[in-house]
Amino acid sequence: MRVNKRTNIAVRVLMYCTVHRDKLVTKAEIARSCNSSEHHLGQIVNQLAQLGYLSTRRGRHGGLMLGMNPEDITLGTLFRHFESKGAIVECFQESGNTCPLVNACRLRASLQNAMEAFFAALENVTVSDLVVDNTELAALFDLPDDKAAVASPEHAG
Repeated sequence: MRVNKRTNIAVRVLMYCTVHRDKLVTKAEIARSCNSSEHHLGQIVNQLAQLGYLSTRRGRHGGLMLGMNPEDITLGTLFRHFESKGAIVECFQESGNTCPLVNACRLRASLQNAMEAFFAALENVTVSDLVVDNTELAALFDLPDDKAAVASPEHAG
């Protein structure tokens, strides 16, 4: 299975917002740090906001920030939101399926099980797991060293 670009960028956006939890960030900042076009990133930000992962504020002093605690954002759920629209094989497509073997194929069930196992493995990973105490990530996202250890409740104090 290959993770699509939208999912990859969505994870980067959530990681960036987690590292910069104490402030509103802009799409331009994220695009620069995450190596993405601002236009493409904007579409993903809109989807993340619709799903409740982000809160957005319009206007001159606008920006975006996490809409949920990073400890509550599991990659399995996030990936299901972003990956479920793409078929990993032609026979999974609702329209445009031209495979003549679809009614006799036994591979389809195995592939469905493998895809579910992939998502299930990601249910144990949160955005917080990707960010907390990750000083290298904080440096990449231009966060000063004194704020590099982003603490969550279970990592605090």
